Amino acid sequence: MTPLNLPKNNINISASTSSSNNNRFTPYSHPKYGVFKPMEWTSQTIMALLQTTNDGRFIMTDAKVNNGHLSDEAQNSLTKLLINYLFQDKSRGTDFYFRKIASLIIEIFPKEQEKLYFIPSCSANNSHAKGKLVERWKNVSRRLRSIGAIDCERKSKCANEISPAVITFSDETEAAKVWLSQSGLSSDLEQVIPKWKLTYEIRKSEIHGTDILKRHLSEIFKVWPILCSPKGYMLVYEDFNLEYPNITNLLHDWPTFIKKWTYFSNNLVSFRRNSVKDNYGKDLLKQLDAVQLSGNTRTCNVLKLLLIPYLVPTKTQIKTNKNLWKPSLVESAAAFVVHVTNLTGLEAELEKRRQKYIQYGTTIQPFVVLVGKDIFSIEYCYTRVDDQFWTFNCPLEAVDACFKTYMALHCCYPKECYESWIIIQLQLYSLETIYDRHTSVIVSLNSKMNALKENINI
Repeated sequence: MTPLNLPKNNINISASTSSSNNNRFTPYSHPKYGVFKPMEWTSQTIMALLQTTNDGRFIMTDAKVNNGHLSDEAQNSLTKLLINYLFQDKSRGTDFYFRKIASLIIEIFPKEQEKLYFIPSCSANNSHAKGKLVERWKNVSRRLRSIGAIDCERKSKCANEISPAVITFSDETEAAKVWLSQSGLSSDLEQVIPKWKLTYEIRKSEIHGTDILKRHLSEIFKVWPILCSPKGYMLVYEDFNLEYPNITNLLHDWPTFIKKWTYFSNNLVSFRRNSVKDNYGKDLLKQLDAVQLSGNTRTCNVLKLLLIPYLVPTKTQIKTNKNLWKPSLVESAAAFVVHVTNLTGLEAELEKRRQKYIQYGTTIQPFVVLVGKDIFSIEYCYTRVDDQFWTFNCPLEAVDACFKTYMALHCCYPKECYESWIIIQLQLYSLETIYDRHTSVIVSLNSKMNALKENINI
């Protein structure tokens, strides 16, 4: 049986402490313990509990017996151990704390699934936070409240709304945030990036601490004005790399990205071309077939991008109390990638779109803009984010920046072109999140494309 590789316990215990029963080390004597500060927890915090309690020893042994997996009993014991410890300070739980603890569990037991322990609330489908950590917390809270052991008063805040007084950051980190909003606006990128990385946890707490449907890019750009710079996308890249290091390693260089894009896009066209019924979509397919014969890669990529909303059309209805909007294929495509002959004409179109979106309580989300006299002569490529236009050399770079903006800033895909982005997320970036909604078309297509990749090193 292969032994389970668990992190070593690097917590230092003095000889006098270990030799005296009265001064014996316990998890509650660790400097990180004794105060309810789960945001300061590390994997060692949990390891100390595992190695100094009977429940912990059972969990560790269970993991070894099951080759790194935890049985149902061990999962429940782990949840009980952690939640009971959190209650020592009679504090309330938040989604942000549960997210942190769930991620630490995965550090120690990599074969466990994070969503088993925590799934945040999602307003999109009106669901509350779920998972073993949340359910255990609720059960213990209910039991303690029933006998008056803890305060029965309930706060009116959402469960995942974080009070600034609860999560604090170092003076150095707070100073870096101020610097970025002032001196950073006129500083070189080389000076900005170290301070941007230093303030990553602040941004993460701000972004994840608000409802995804109530979060507007304009608010993020207002708090972090340095994103408005022409190189703002480089800062988005930094946050994406910190949030999704495995994806960064998977697509470690541009040739690798191009290789995966070519494989993905060719299979997408192959699987879905017969489903295209729209005349404009059919015309794009004919042009793609002709361009592929000529070997014009840039135009080929432009056509593939324009085709995606027609290959995997989004069928949705956007409702308000009085209005109902069923986006057309043209509207869906325009919310994903749009071709224009000049930016002046685009601004007029965006104003019309903005006014329409206001009626349905939504906003214009990031999308890609391709500028040229026709699709065979694209001169400029942009990602439009919150009235900013980030410039790129090729269409795929613009799409990459647009996708990473959604992920790094934790924003919803537009409802009009949700399927276009979700298939890119699943297949091009091999990324799944707890917010994903899979229609029958996406489930079927994703399954077919995964089957093709099983024996191919892509």
